[in-house]
Amino acid sequence: MALTGLLLILFAFGHAAGNLQVFLGPDTFNTYSHFLQSTGELLWIVRLILLAAVVLHIYTAIKLKKMNTEAKPQIYKKKGYQKSTIYSRSMLFTGLMLLAFIVYHLLHFTVRVTEPAYAGAEFHELYGTQIKGAGLEINIDGHTMTPTEGEAVGTLRRHDTYSMVIDGFKRTHISIIYIIGVIILGMHLTHALQSMFQTLGLSSPVITPKVNALSKWFGWFLTIIYSSIPISIMLGLIGGSQ
Repeated sequence: MALTGLLLILFAFGHAAGNLQVFLGPDTFNTYSHFLQSTGELLWIVRLILLAAVVLHIYTAIKLKKMNTEAKPQIYKKKGYQKSTIYSRSMLFTGLMLLAFIVYHLLHFTVRVTEPAYAGAEFHELYGTQIKGAGLEINIDGHTMTPTEGEAVGTLRRHDTYSMVIDGFKRTHISIIYIIGVIILGMHLTHALQSMFQTLGLSSPVITPKVNALSKWFGWFLTIIYSSIPISIMLGLIGGSQ
């Protein structure tokens, strides 16, 4: 549970850092997106590893919940909480809500099932000149030619991820869904990080209070980072002219 959680936390941080490049403009963000898409098999290996981590994380969460329930089959007549927080008590609930949000996010921006238009020509851009080496026979508009060394023979085309993100978050209901989703992420991470340290044995009277504070800071820090994008787009601070 802790190890898969660590992997997913690292991904969440890296994903947030990549998404922040939307503030640097369309060329920077589309270059970053195109680089990820151009990694081919490596990208799919990473996706499969993350999928396996999610499945194992969910499996161990359910198993631990079952073990805890079996350990105290008779419920308390009166419940009282001394050390547990609302974040720790709602981990299973926020985890399931987070899973639903991730599925929606993949269907929206990655698979583009909810928005099929995102795969269309409207969300592609021409971004550079394609250069061919001498002696490479190519076909342009039905005519075969052999360009000389360094001759420009076409224009490169890539997915316009920047416009896709702007279009998505300009719709208020979609931005609200994402903001709620990242708030749930923050709630989950607020307890997850400190729980991970404790599970791995990295706890002591000196370390634990600092880890607990760091966990809360990190969870809400990521929430602010992720939510800043849809909020900025709705306010016209990003992509205002589009």
